[in-house]
Amino acid sequence: MNTLLPLLSLVPAALFAVSAEALQAKSKSLVGKAVAVGDFSVLPLLDREHSFPLNLFHGTDEAAILAMAGGPQAAGSFNVFLLAHGQERFLVDAGNGTLRPERQGQLPLCLQAAGTAPENISNIFITHAHSDHIGGLVKDGKPAFPRAQVHMPRAEYDYWMDDEAMRQAPENVGSMFTLARGVLRLLEDGKLLRLFTPGETLAAGITSVAIFGHTMGHTGYMLTSRGKKIFFVGDLLHAEAIQFARPDISLVFDADQSMAAETRRRALKQVASEAIPIAATHLPFPGIGLVRLAGCGYSFEVFK
Repeated sequence: MNTLLPLLSLVPAALFAVSAEALQAKSKSLVGKAVAVGDFSVLPLLDREHSFPLNLFHGTDEAAILAMAGGPQAAGSFNVFLLAHGQERFLVDAGNGTLRPERQGQLPLCLQAAGTAPENISNIFITHAHSDHIGGLVKDGKPAFPRAQVHMPRAEYDYWMDDEAMRQAPENVGSMFTLARGVLRLLEDGKLLRLFTPGETLAAGITSVAIFGHTMGHTGYMLTSRGKKIFFVGDLLHAEAIQFARPDISLVFDADQSMAAETRRRALKQVASEAIPIAATHLPFPGIGLVRLAGCGYSFEVFK
């Protein structure tokens, strides 16, 4: 693809003064290849490796899901995307952070490998408030990105801050409210949180797009620059081997599984017909590629 560029050499030599070889070796697994989108460069960062047990997927029988997956788990990851536009640096989502000891992210190391300090990030676009997307916003009880405006859909904020929604939530979701509220209140105290309604343009070239279903405020971001596009789809998809072939199959963590499936069908139809690359949080790293029609479903052509 002519949009696929070699990895940008952004890291100053001084950054490697202590352990240049070790960091260089580690960075190969943390930072993907930069993808040019008009005047922007999109760099995938691997916050954490991951896979999904097949019993998390609903929509057909276990045998069919196993046949599609080819094994007991569906390969995936936790991806964060770093956008460079001139001297500006943006993030789409912020990874796991350290809120959950059993599932810590490595975004700070990813940024170091990409030659970007947290202080250089000016805008962060949050797809939704699950801990693996907002956990990295906090470090040692303080905002991890002190100069960044954090953009979040208002419906998402309203849901996680709603006492009645918290009382009615299933037991396994209750802790998610506690984590989300802690992060959101910290950002509010620092005047770093900016709420919006999907459809708004949030920064030059970046428009928010409602992709509800996974959560009730789940929002994607369409980046458009000089006639080129890429669609950041958050948790629209969780399993490459399953949900491209069968968009009707949803995840147990989708707040509204039927809505999530319909949103997925609509979004995949659009990006396939218009040849718009997507960037997804949980597809195997680097999580960026093109969606192609394939029989009654779709396939994914990953950018390597």
